Amino acid sequence: MAADRRAHRFDRAADSAIFLNPIAIAGTTLSYAMAHQAPRIGILWRGDRSVSPSAPDVRHGLTPLYVAFGQLSVELRPLVFEDGAIDEVRDQLLALDGVLVWVNPIQDGANRSNLDALLFEAASHGVWVSAHPAVIRKLGTKEVLFSTRTVGWGSDIDLYRTPAEFTERFSSWLGERGLAVLKQGRGNGGNGVWKVELLDESARADPDAFVRVQDARVRDGSTETTSLRVFMARCEEYFGWSGCLVAQAFQNRLGDGMIRCYLSHDEVVGFCHQRPRGLLDAEHITPERASSPMVGADAPDYQRLKRQMEAEWVPRMIEVLRIDRDALPVIWDADFLYGPRSSDGLDTYVLCEINVSAVWPFPPTAAGVVAAAAVARTMEAAIRRRPT
Repeated sequence: MAADRRAHRFDRAADSAIFLNPIAIAGTTLSYAMAHQAPRIGILWRGDRSVSPSAPDVRHGLTPLYVAFGQLSVELRPLVFEDGAIDEVRDQLLALDGVLVWVNPIQDGANRSNLDALLFEAASHGVWVSAHPAVIRKLGTKEVLFSTRTVGWGSDIDLYRTPAEFTERFSSWLGERGLAVLKQGRGNGGNGVWKVELLDESARADPDAFVRVQDARVRDGSTETTSLRVFMARCEEYFGWSGCLVAQAFQNRLGDGMIRCYLSHDEVVGFCHQRPRGLLDAEHITPERASSPMVGADAPDYQRLKRQMEAEWVPRMIEVLRIDRDALPVIWDADFLYGPRSSDGLDTYVLCEINVSAVWPFPPTAAGVVAAAAVARTMEAAIRRRPT
């Protein structure tokens, strides 16, 4: 109980530091003496710095993580990010050994460009960052759907890195399929995700053909009819921030929901069956059904997916993306839609997106694994930075 009380004590004194008790981590004794002092880990989120909160809002579900950190030797520092306080945030970042970041690609009308520049700078000075912006660029954008299309979770997909490529290829790609989902490279909450359906099959390759488009942020099934040319011109603005557009074949089992698979590095740490309403036709939208509770990695219903992830798909992804195992975020998730059932009636899974920028909440049972991984990586960084 004493450790729990310490984990929940978010003192604003002493530079907002929270001092926690020691432990040996993951079978390796990364002791206080090895780094000469407890590693300093920041918890960073976007907010109002004038409020000086000591922890993110409780609705984000990080309380179990703070409790888990309470069992480790660490000095925990809250760090609120604002675009108007770059110099102050830089100073706080450079005083850390590691930082865990929870900031969406697009949030409160702002993107992460300023923050990512700071995180690159901090990492260049030896601060361990999760998720590192370089890893986000490989793993946490919709481009990963294309770059990992040969992994077992892949699907029918096309990638456009410039407006010219989009103009040249998308109309014919859509024409061959009639229905697709178009996604901007970086976004969240359905921002920049559209279902696009040709209305006249006889005019499939004509940019002046009419299409029915549906914004993924809309939850009532409403749509808009416009010309493909006008819609494509509207989408060109996405290249400015997100860098690309991805077209993916529409999955007919969307109404069955989505499986969110949570991971720490390459280890599956939990699941959640979610039921998003975006992109469903109005006639297929049923009364709101809550997502299933988050469950641990040992949940019986997901063991086949867990084995595929750990034994096949994640190792293959690491190889394709050329990412070191320990460079993977300490908490990230892969969202899967249901693909066609196999010949023997088993579910198949199609990757919908990977989230690494702000994965919260996550299963409470995963908090210990996440905290231990964060301290292990931070201690390694601290030992490299500090003289012995």
